[in-house]
Amino acid sequence: MIDSPGTVRVGTAGWEHEIFNECLYPRNPGGSWDRLAYYAQFFDTVEVRQTFWDDAIDAEEARRWVQAVVPNKRFCFNLKLHSSFTHKRHIAPGAATRVRALLQELARADRLGALVAQFPFCFTNTSAHRYHLLRLGELFRGFPVHVELRHNSWDQPWLLSFLAEQGLHPVSVDLPRLRQFIPFITGVTGKHAYIRAHGRNEKGWLLNGMDVRYDYLYNDREIRELARRIRSLLLKCSEVTMICNNTTGGKALANALQLTGALREDKRMLIPQATAQAFPFLRGSVSEQEADQTLFTAGELREAV
Repeated sequence: MIDSPGTVRVGTAGWEHEIFNECLYPRNPGGSWDRLAYYAQFFDTVEVRQTFWDDAIDAEEARRWVQAVVPNKRFCFNLKLHSSFTHKRHIAPGAATRVRALLQELARADRLGALVAQFPFCFTNTSAHRYHLLRLGELFRGFPVHVELRHNSWDQPWLLSFLAEQGLHPVSVDLPRLRQFIPFITGVTGKHAYIRAHGRNEKGWLLNGMDVRYDYLYNDREIRELARRIRSLLLKCSEVTMICNNTTGGKALANALQLTGALREDKRMLIPQATAQAFPFLRGSVSEQEADQTLFTAGELREAV
């Protein structure tokens, strides 16, 4: 959690990326739960990617997630809604029941951040698509559902009020500066704002290659820009979740730590040793103390990057 007028949680999209074995976890990190427990030493939130691909994940899985992060009392999970709801626009009753069970389990443990519905670029502003959003709002009413819209046809003055009417909330998405993409949403519809930073690799998005698309490292100026956006949103709500999705090469880890440092100002924080080794521009500002984690001051970090 960041020291600020509200609560800010910064994390990455997923903890199970193979590349994280090289730039986050120590040697022989163990299984998925061990990795999650280690991840939660340094970050206060994560976006669960498994639920986007696998609609069979149940509440028992959520209980294991919660158990893994017990030492971090601030940690929250954000579930990525299964692709059948967002990309195929198909609502299967069984899948919806399992999603609600996951949400209920996390909410019961006070570990629920949000349910994130990431729609593709082809999900344009049409009556059929607006009706689909209405159905999702009804299906998951009572839960914090944040919707990521990418096509600029949604860039309308009525968007926030329309989402609010459906019980939905926007995702403020940072994308490459391409004309057809929706701009960053600066408004909120409740107490919680959700930001997803995908990187600004224009060529990668035009080529539509998944690894290339998210291959982007935000520079120091851009990190300060994102930090200003977070602070601006905190003037309108009480909680902000910041997810770095530029995971190619593990870059999301470095940028998430940079953002945490920029927001914490001069407070000391931990950084994984493997991350410091993978990103030398971080290592110049740290003082290694243990084999598996490193302590540094956020003020020093800003000077080094």
